[in-house]
Amino acid sequence: MVILLPFILGLVNLIVVLTVGRKWSSRTLLNCTLIIKYGLITFYLIGGCLVIAVTVLAIFPLSFMALFSIIMILFLVVGYGVLSGSAPYAIAYLVKVCKEGTCSKGVEFLSGICQFFFLFDVVAMIVLTLKERHLVKTTIFVYVAMKICILPVVLFLVIEFITI
Repeated sequence: MVILLPFILGLVNLIVVLTVGRKWSSRTLLNCTLIIKYGLITFYLIGGCLVIAVTVLAIFPLSFMALFSIIMILFLVVGYGVLSGSAPYAIAYLVKVCKEGTCSKGVEFLSGICQFFFLFDVVAMIVLTLKERHLVKTTIFVYVAMKICILPVVLFLVIEFITI
């Protein structure tokens, strides 16, 4: 059931966007997208740390490696379920601003593709938010906080890689 929940919620998001969301302004869609994407940063950080930990634990004997590979596949399926469930609002926003003429089709296409890759979806929305000059202080705060949270993990990995 845990594996199906992100896909079910993604389907609910898609239904909401295709019915009620068509009447919303681009600002409302952007706000909904930012709430979802900024909320996913914590999920990405925790999920990324778990993936790194499971990868490090996969160094152990073959029986553990098989168990950890099953866990990694489970993380991957749930992660992509959450990622695809968060995409409808962002894509609806991109379509709306392209129709309004405030965004080029190239930027819309590239940002739309980014919505299906971990972390690139958040970065694409940060760039679009700064481009639109909407919630700039909040976006800068989220970006800096994200970098501060990622820094210890990167430093730990670099130190571990050097000591091996």
